[in-house]
Amino acid sequence: MARRYGAINEFQSLMSRAQGFARPARYQVMLTAPAGVDQTGNEARNISLMCDTIVMPGHDLQTHSAKYGTGIATEMVTGHGYEGTIEATFYCDVSMDIKSYFELWQEQAISTTRNTVRYYKDNSGNYNYAGTMKIYQLSSIPVTETTITTKEDTSGGSGDHRTSRHKHGMVEEKLQTHETIRKYGIEVKEVYPVTIGQIEYAYATVDAVAILPVSFQYRKWKEIDLAEE
Repeated sequence: MARRYGAINEFQSLMSRAQGFARPARYQVMLTAPAGVDQTGNEARNISLMCDTIVMPGHDLQTHSAKYGTGIATEMVTGHGYEGTIEATFYCDVSMDIKSYFELWQEQAISTTRNTVRYYKDNSGNYNYAGTMKIYQLSSIPVTETTITTKEDTSGGSGDHRTSRHKHGMVEEKLQTHETIRKYGIEVKEVYPVTIGQIEYAYATVDAVAILPVSFQYRKWKEIDLAEE
């Protein structure tokens, strides 16, 4: 029994040092589209705020099976890669501006009217249709604590005060302010929306919000040094 409690205490200490678990609902996405897509300068930020779900990409080690004589084959590393696409979904506004944004982005790669494909880079080495994406894991930390003193409610009504103390007909309420900070992040290089998915409609979903799925192609990603941001 003592050993089990020791493991629990060790686990609690570990999570305390790590500042808690990573919560999948606490994240931030930042998109930077190529020139010609973000026409107002604020569209990329607005698109990021409308991101409902996203998958943080992984990393693969490429291996080759090598066997010498009659021995057991060994899988040896020959390289590394970034396979697959980044899957995301976005809330749609009623004017479908978010859908138009990604359609315009795709137009930077190939014109749907002239059916012409642009080069990946221009003569200056700039990407014609590839941008960048940043994905952050967020956390919330307490920063300030404020004590508010008000008259005690004696009417019998229910309140939502987090009361710490009653004194001489007064109520002292402690309110704690939290700050959202970035704890981890990756920067995805050479991103572009390779697939704009279908939007589902149904009469039964009266109060639902239309969701736009988007698949992003990318070349590679790297961890962000948060101290340098």
